[in-house]
Amino acid sequence: MSRTDKEQGNAFFLLILAGVITYFIPVIPFGNYIIWPFVILTTFIHEMGHGLTALMLGGSFVKLEIFSNASGLAWNSGVSDGLPRALVAAGGLVGPSIAGGLFILAGRTSKWSSRAFLFLSVFMLTGVALWVRSTFGVVMISSMGVIFLLISRKGKPGLHQFLIQFLGVQMLADTLTHTFSYLFTGSAHVGGQTRHSDTGTIAEQLGGPYWLWGAVIFAFCIFIFFFSLRRAYR
Repeated sequence: MSRTDKEQGNAFFLLILAGVITYFIPVIPFGNYIIWPFVILTTFIHEMGHGLTALMLGGSFVKLEIFSNASGLAWNSGVSDGLPRALVAAGGLVGPSIAGGLFILAGRTSKWSSRAFLFLSVFMLTGVALWVRSTFGVVMISSMGVIFLLISRKGKPGLHQFLIQFLGVQMLADTLTHTFSYLFTGSAHVGGQTRHSDTGTIAEQLGGPYWLWGAVIFAFCIFIFFFSLRRAYR
């Protein structure tokens, strides 16, 4: 067995360990507090998905707000009604799943897991510098970005691989729990106001019931994770 085969075998074991820990965290004392920073990270990636999609469609990413209850808002402008606005809404919903799939792929080797933490750190700190404008969001995302930078530079190879895959599993867990219920909700209370949910916005722009679009987004997110697992550990 080559060194790479051994490393990927270890990575698969670490992925299973990450899944087991993720399953048991919510039922242990203070488990919700342990998982809370990862929920904030998922919110950040979700909102960045909205904003970056708006930029790719020729609009503007104005600012991003993240609140202490783990909700968030991505403010954008210049996006046309219809399909473009629906794509912006969908960009936030699929963002964590795409990121999670990439994290799992990066966890195959210590080299790529280290690079993934470096990229994630730069991504978060750049997001803070350019778009995050809530005090809570600036403090939390900046702190996590610095921690991820230290992990990429100082952490041991096995630690890189375990943690990046743990983040990937967390993104899947969020899709199956918090995001699942949000997908099948027509409105949401964010920033002190009741607004259309993302699937509600898609339904408004393209027609059809919001729950149908929720089912489509959910199926796509699950496909991303199974595809990444197959590519990483077939």
